[in-house]
Parts: sequence; C-alpha cells; structure tokens
Amino acid sequence: MAPPGGKINRPKTELAKNLFKRRRVQTREKRRKHRVVGAVVDRGLITVHHLKKRRSSSRANITLSGKKRRKLLKQLQHLQQEKAAMDGEERSGPGSQGDVEMADAE
Repeated sequence: MAPPGGKINRPKTELAKNLFKRRRVQTREKRRKHRVVGAVVDRGLITVHHLKKRRSSSRANITLSGKKRRKLLKQLQHLQQEKAAMDGEERSGPGSQGDVEMADAE
C-alpha cells in the first residue's frame, strides 16, 4: 500500500510540467513589467561605464560627481571647438585661392 502523500519518485506528468512552466513564465513576465528603473541625472553625459552599470543593475540611480561632470563637459566643448575649427578650414579652403598676384593694369 502506498503512503498517504503519494508515490515518492513519481515522474512529472505532462500537465504538471506545463503548469510549472506556465507559472514560471508568468512570474518572469510580471517581474519584467513591474521592474523599477533608476533615475538618470545629466542624461546627455552618459559614459560607457554608466551603460555597463545600467545593464548589470537597472535599478541603480546613475549620478555623476561634480568633477566627472565638469571633465565630460570640457571634453565635449573641446570636441565641438575642434569640429568647428575643422569646418572653418574646409570652408575657407576651396573658396579662397590663397596668394594671388595682381596683374599690372597699364
């Protein structure tokens, strides 16, 4: 006679497997829907490190220290200045012909 709890090593039936899988998938979806996402301060100044941090833990708040924020702003300003200087050189290059000698009008 079998014990009252049922057979000990009874294999799972197909229905039980499907129900377990369904419950597992539903809880995963529920967790994904209700995930809390941390706040991002200085959205325009996100670095690679912050993207890695966001991937590993999306709930963490991403803030920059004042020092890093100033350094990043300076880097961006220098890049924009260099780009503007390069554009200025390109524009002046083809339009002007440099040193041109005047012909004598006699």
